[in-house]
Amino acid sequence: MEKASKIFFLPEAGNLALDKEQSPPEDKPGIYPCPCCGYHTLPVPLEEALAYICPVCFWEMDLFVLNEDEESDLNHGLTLYQARENYRRYGAVLPRFKQYCRPPMEQERPKEE
Repeated sequence: MEKASKIFFLPEAGNLALDKEQSPPEDKPGIYPCPCCGYHTLPVPLEEALAYICPVCFWEMDLFVLNEDEESDLNHGLTLYQARENYRRYGAVLPRFKQYCRPPMEQERPKEE
């Protein structure tokens, strides 16, 4: 009886941020405001923005945070209040994330009422 050989399958994985041949999708203005910076960067309502990170302030949408004084596990224990203060001061929710943030586009600015 002949012994069957094993077949190993390893899927190829890539990292879009590190892959030089691919470029990330173009930033497009959102419709809904980020709860941290206030710019309209969310493509869906906040209730549906699971794991979305705002490109302007780097706040990761945390659907389990119910008020601005509650710590967010997705945002390194920051409260929304602390993140807003940091954004005003540093231009990002944490100073080390500033390098990943981009300036808001004109279309993302809140409409003055």
